[in-house]
Amino acid sequence: TSTGRAHRRTSEKAARRLAARQAPAPAVWGLEVMGTAAFRKGASAGRPSMEEIGAAAKVVRALKELNQLAELRSIYRAARISAPQDAIAALLGTSQPTVSRALKRIEQDSAVLDPSPREAINQRAVGQIDTESMMGSLVSYRYAPGSYDPTGGDGVVRGDWRQIEDALAAGLLTDAEYERIAREVPNAK
Repeated sequence: TSTGRAHRRTSEKAARRLAARQAPAPAVWGLEVMGTAAFRKGASAGRPSMEEIGAAAKVVRALKELNQLAELRSIYRAARISAPQDAIAALLGTSQPTVSRALKRIEQDSAVLDPSPREAINQRAVGQIDTESMMGSLVSYRYAPGSYDPTGGDGVVRGDWRQIEDALAAGLLTDAEYERIAREVPNAK
């Protein structure tokens, strides 16, 4: 019927307008990571390979770590202007105890707020920076060496180079990228 076709055209136009307003989802090797289109397609779109799922999981994990760092930095900035913890929690959609724990963590080790190799690697993984920008950050970074546990235990506090090794093991850095960093920053290990 003509009424049914008109309704369908109106719905399709509304869906296109909504899709145009939504930011594009990060994609890794053609697999949509967070968008709604892949969810709507469901099983009819076919099954992604384990490689595609693994690549998407790397992006999701990187986004999670970047968001946690952004939250930590936001908590710190708000606390510096003496914002109450419950107000900070409300702004971030979290709890006051979470804000309190974050501030204690920052108090114990303020270096958690500093840029790190892991942050640059994650930014590249989610498409915030390109490979050359990441590599520039990684070869110019001042890597802190590992040390013995300052509490007197038998453990070792990992140095910053471990973030490079972890990224290589997780597939976030290629062998060539790892070798270039090792060659250009020989004292980092």
